[in-house]
Amino acid sequence: MKKNIALLILILLITNINNTVTYAHDTNCNPKPLHAYTDHHVHMMSEEFSEVFKILLGTDTYIDIPIEEVSGEKIVSLLDEANMNKAFVLSNSYIYGMDQVQDSNEYENVKKENNYLANEVAKYPDRLIGFFSVNPLKDYAISEIDRCYDELGLSGLKLHFTNSDVDLRNPDHLIKIKQLFTHVSEKGIPILLHFRSRSPEFGKEDAEILIDNVISEIPNLKLQIAHLGGWGGFDRSAKEVFATFIEKYNSNPYLNKENIYFDISGVIVTDREKELGLDVTTEEDLKKLARMLKEWGLDNIVFGTDYQYQTQTGYLEYMKTYLPLANYEIQNILNNDLSKIFFNCEQ
Repeated sequence: MKKNIALLILILLITNINNTVTYAHDTNCNPKPLHAYTDHHVHMMSEEFSEVFKILLGTDTYIDIPIEEVSGEKIVSLLDEANMNKAFVLSNSYIYGMDQVQDSNEYENVKKENNYLANEVAKYPDRLIGFFSVNPLKDYAISEIDRCYDELGLSGLKLHFTNSDVDLRNPDHLIKIKQLFTHVSEKGIPILLHFRSRSPEFGKEDAEILIDNVISEIPNLKLQIAHLGGWGGFDRSAKEVFATFIEKYNSNPYLNKENIYFDISGVIVTDREKELGLDVTTEEDLKKLARMLKEWGLDNIVFGTDYQYQTQTGYLEYMKTYLPLANYEIQNILNNDLSKIFFNCEQ
């Protein structure tokens, strides 16, 4: 039970604010180069939610990082330390839709969290690209997507199937997800997807449903799949999902991965992270990981930290120390920048 709870809240960091501001989408582009590389997976957390997060975890620290506000200023300082340029900054409003958290003010809390993200991103328009979030099964999901994109000017959508309890094997869930993905694609909004469900059988079948019944039917979909399709670590489920994508896309010329990317955040697990209930990545698994990354194609892999899982400096060191890839191959991954591909940003 403790392990399941730790895994459910592995990626959770929320934010909160009351003010709403309107922004232009073109502020996501950096007019001049500041540093190198983009972190494609970073979470914010307001001071108010830090107290909620402490209760959820039952501790004052997330691994060895104090649980406290993670603002735009904090994230930019971390980017500077790692000599990185930008970050995809994620709201976690979907958490308010969880049974463990929801209350009578659920949707108001969801809006406040997305508003907070918009205000923080507006302070650093050349460094931070905002991804709002929502539980896709909620009746207000489409309305909140339209509000965040049309009124707040936020450019991406973060979905978390584990914490939103989404299961594509459930026909009702599949219908809702297809409708939402179609709506988002028509508006040109990229999705950053935490794909893994809560099912212990999650794996190959789920990946096949996603590819055959969702992605292949929405040709203009822009999709970044977090943690190589898992929820952190490189366990059986993550291997099956990633292997299924490799097999299907490499064998079917009609499947185009031009706008389909995986991020590598949270995949490398050391003794430091095993308290989250994840298995330490073995040398054998690291070799398999490196081989599969190359089979999928390094041009479609992006760097991410899942901060507070690890800092930018820390996870860069993990990649260079543990991944059996040549320096030029690691550089290939680090040079991939979805702000250019998804948002037409020029550096």
